[in-house]
Amino acid sequence: MTFLFKNPFDGDLQPIQQTPDDIFSHKLLGDGFVVNPKNKTIVAPIEGVIETLHPSKHLLIIKGKDVHVMLHLGFKARHDIVKWHLNIGDHVTIGMPIGTLLENFFKQTSKDQSCNIVFVEKETCTLINDQITCEER
Repeated sequence: MTFLFKNPFDGDLQPIQQTPDDIFSHKLLGDGFVVNPKNKTIVAPIEGVIETLHPSKHLLIIKGKDVHVMLHLGFKARHDIVKWHLNIGDHVTIGMPIGTLLENFFKQTSKDQSCNIVFVEKETCTLINDQITCEER
């Protein structure tokens, strides 16, 4: 399957295997990327509906037509690092501003600022320009 994708953070995408979090680096939840954001704006990586917003706010899942994309913010679960501008059930379009990283996010160590972008239950995903192609598990 192939779909449009936009990096939700201003920062360089690296393979998920480079994240300091073993759950994500071993692709236990799916393939994806890790990024250390350079600024505070978070945008929707795909078009879809907000399906999950964890109570601590550090995890959000967007359900797209053929994929679920998880944004896992930071190495530690913290409620004081992000402000989301949406709720469960809201529709988002690709590139739409959906959240703001707070000052406390950037006060963490570089390791703790690692943000994972996971294509849930996808075996391998390849990014070429603005297109992601994923293989099913």
